[in-house]
Amino acid sequence: MKILTTKTIHSKIAIIITAAGSSTRIGSGIKKEYLPYKNGTVLSVCAQAFLNALAGEKGIEITDFIVTCPAGGIEECIKALGDVAPEVRITEGAETRQKSVYHGLLAVTGQPDIVLIHDGARPFVSRDVIMNALEAAIEFGASVPGITPTDTQKEIDGEGFITRHLIRSNLTAVQTPQCFEFAKLLEAHGRAATDDREYTDDTEIWGAYCGRVRVTPGDVNNIKITYPADLEILNRVQDDGGLCD
Repeated sequence: MKILTTKTIHSKIAIIITAAGSSTRIGSGIKKEYLPYKNGTVLSVCAQAFLNALAGEKGIEITDFIVTCPAGGIEECIKALGDVAPEVRITEGAETRQKSVYHGLLAVTGQPDIVLIHDGARPFVSRDVIMNALEAAIEFGASVPGITPTDTQKEIDGEGFITRHLIRSNLTAVQTPQCFEFAKLLEAHGRAATDDREYTDDTEIWGAYCGRVRVTPGDVNNIKITYPADLEILNRVQDDGGLCD
């Protein structure tokens, strides 16, 4: 996938980092975003990655930087953010990712052009991934980083039989940050909140109400800490100072 040409960006942006989940699958006894990492936590390193990526970009103004946390968990979230806490505003999320993101969107008080929505459990996000996604959202209205799956993909039925053989080169495994025109996404989320279904991510909501989403280059290292095995990756990065290919 072609990397977009770097150019001067002029935009007001909001950043929403989602960290309202229960982290039951990680099995660590500690909320995954609050796990120790480097000199802070997974969440603080994640938030700092965005501050570092956008530092010095004269054409960019961050109007809002919001982190969603579990209900009743603001103090714990502040502690997990550490030195980064003064740079963000924390709002309580909800029982689903969709509702948590909507809470975050409603908490935006500035007037951003673009909103970047990122998983708080993806601390390895790079500047290139962030800036390519932001640039594409400014140009096309919506973008998401993605990588081509390494395994051959199949579609199956309810009984576990293959029903369709998918073409791997036409597939992408999406990551975050997912980036959108703020006003349109806020309106789309408001409409989606009344639907009789739950959307898996914000690109699906955008696709239902707004239109197409441009895929930008993702990164195999931009993983989401989810399962116990992912803790081994986190520990290895702590020891080695970087991810291994």
